Amino acid sequence: MGVKTWVVAGTAAAVLLGGGGWYVWESGGESHTEGLCGTPSGGTDAEVATGAQGIAVVEAAGEAAHDPKAVGAENPELVTTPVRIVESLKGEFAPTIGVSQRVEPGGAPGSFKVAGSNREVMMEPGERYVVAIGPGDLEARPGTTTFSTLIEPARRGTAGEADYWRAVIAKAPPKPVCDDTVTQ
Repeated sequence: MGVKTWVVAGTAAAVLLGGGGWYVWESGGESHTEGLCGTPSGGTDAEVATGAQGIAVVEAAGEAAHDPKAVGAENPELVTTPVRIVESLKGEFAPTIGVSQRVEPGGAPGSFKVAGSNREVMMEPGERYVVAIGPGDLEARPGTTTFSTLIEPARRGTAGEADYWRAVIAKAPPKPVCDDTVTQ
């Protein structure tokens, strides 16, 4: 497994499993320990608004699928769903992006179940959702991906969700300073 794969897999796992953690990777015989600062998964709306780098109302543009280029072929517990940005509420998004999330392993091919989160659902094509992005590339540059910290149906409709989340974002406390640690 290459360095890039370890970093992506470690970052995704740490963020999706609780908002922070440690991972170790090796490059050219040198070991490094990295501390990750992330967004809590399953937190309150204010915590999500504070920690997320991007929040948007989206429409699922396709089925969730394993994306080996985005999350590494050796990590089948992550899937990516293509989405169209309907309304950006925090952050600058490309018009379409892929949103990755953790799923339960196994099951029928193409059939996924959300893994251990009370704040995420599997997206269905054509349906609208509120998505909060922890780490990742909101501009969808080639070779990058985004990782969700919240995926919920847009039950209030696009305008209602936009009003609600803009109010939450406006009242949310600033993101705390987080110092990542590197040990060689």
